[in-house]
Amino acid sequence: MTLVVARNEKGRIAIAADTRVTEHDSPLPIQRGTIKSCMLPGDVCVSFSNSPVTAEHAFKMFISKYPNGTGYSDVMSFFEQSSAQTGNDYLIAFSRNPRIEKVVDGKRVHSIAKTVWIGDKSAYERFREYDAKRRPNIEHPHAMNAVYFADELKNSPASDLYSTMRNIVADHSIPSVGGFVSVVHNRDNGFRFSVYSDMLFDWPREKTEEYLTNLNDPITLESSGENLRYSVAQISPGYMSMNLVAFYYVKGKILYLFYGEMDNNYYGLASKCHVTNGVEPNELQEKLTQVIDAKWLLTVTSGVPTSEANYGPLKPDQGMRLSFIVEANSFPRPPESPAR
Repeated sequence: MTLVVARNEKGRIAIAADTRVTEHDSPLPIQRGTIKSCMLPGDVCVSFSNSPVTAEHAFKMFISKYPNGTGYSDVMSFFEQSSAQTGNDYLIAFSRNPRIEKVVDGKRVHSIAKTVWIGDKSAYERFREYDAKRRPNIEHPHAMNAVYFADELKNSPASDLYSTMRNIVADHSIPSVGGFVSVVHNRDNGFRFSVYSDMLFDWPREKTEEYLTNLNDPITLESSGENLRYSVAQISPGYMSMNLVAFYYVKGKILYLFYGEMDNNYYGLASKCHVTNGVEPNELQEKLTQVIDAKWLLTVTSGVPTSEANYGPLKPDQGMRLSFIVEANSFPRPPESPAR
């Protein structure tokens, strides 16, 4: 099974999904997972649940039939037929006129909700609990997490979806979901994987287990012990509609690159994985390019002790602040303001 959740927030769409693949009800190793969202010609992103094999075949057929994309009706008809034939469910996101459609059992499911999902119902029910803050984050009360998104646009729901989905992936009582959390978002010219870095911080020493996070509280979060440099980053190509995405564990120095087969000059579903061990943050660009030569976008951050951040005294009106460093960054620096 799986869980894919998509949200449309004022025309900005984000899709979050796990990567776990099971065989005979047993989860396969993390490197044998699959990215469950596939960007297709015509600024369309289709996510699936159930069989990766039949979904990948459907995506190849779509690329072959519509190499330059097609209209809304053709897209819907194609995946309604695919769903009826394979038993797969689909979430179909359109970027040009932003909308999300759901296809189950070969039929479109009409909904006016801004959040739609496919996959394991029990996993989605748990997702709703985390999303509504009715259940504490998975690390509570041992650690806190903070996720940095590098270049999301205004109103993008990517950060909110990821912040909830990460708990589902880490929740061992939900065996149908696991692996990484892939996040795709739309821009005015199509879809692209997000660039994020998810860091762990120590539980505030002065707070009890009942403490609920408040960004206005004058506390500083730092990382030490097992939380020190514990972060995972998602890395994206710098081009739109490319089914390539990487994940990097800072502390473990492990790089996972998911990619699809090239078909009609288009990468298909990212169902293959190349693993590289012992990668330092400053080597990420080189290691990725050695496998697939592309412009890679990354911002890798990790938590550090307060002493390494060189903070001054915390003022009562400052609110929460984080001690973290940028391990690697490939985004260009913004132009400096002219001197006055």
